[in-house]
Parts: sequence; structure tokens; C-alpha cells
Amino acid sequence: GYKYDIVICDPPKLAPTRSSLEKAKNKYIKINTLAMKLVNPGGFMLTCTCSAAVTQSNEFSKYIYEASKLAKRDITIISTSHAASDHPIHISYPESNYLTAVLLRVI
Repeated sequence: GYKYDIVICDPPKLAPTRSSLEKAKNKYIKINTLAMKLVNPGGFMLTCTCSAAVTQSNEFSKYIYEASKLAKRDITIISTSHAASDHPIHISYPESNYLTAVLLRVI
């Protein structure tokens, strides 16, 4: 199969509510496992979530780690970022904190 130096994994919202986190967890793990298998050793993968429930649970990196074990790949987190300054998080509306992007090196 094909392998790439850079893979971007940016699925749609998989956890619209906190009650859907468990189901979304399995989807994030599956999609990230498949994506990691497409990365050349030493390549990069950018994986994202736009689900407030996932971002606010602080579980996204755990999903990525589980995916790396299933893909049998070692990973290093290069950076974790959130929405840019033109997309502010309103203090009285925590759901506005929903974007997370993690840049990985995949070995």
C-alpha cells in the first residue's frame, strides 16, 4: 500500500455531547490507527478534533497513544495547538473551546 511523509487526519465532529464520548473514543482510535499506518517511518501526522467534549475531557492524547499501540508505531508529540486568536474562547461559553490539533512524528 501507499505510504506518505505527511498525513492529516481531520475528521468531522465525532462526539457532539459528553454522553457520546465512549463511542467517539473508539472512532478516534480507529481512524488514528489507520492514519498512522500510512505514515512513512520518521514522517509526520497532524491529527485533529473539533469536538468540545473530547478537547475538554483532555483524553485526546490518550486516544492517540492507544492508536499508536494498535498501529505498532512509536510516536512523539511535536506540538499541541488550539484555535487561533481570531477564534476566541468565551469564558461563559466553555463549548467554544473545541478545536485541538496534535502534530506527531511517527517512527
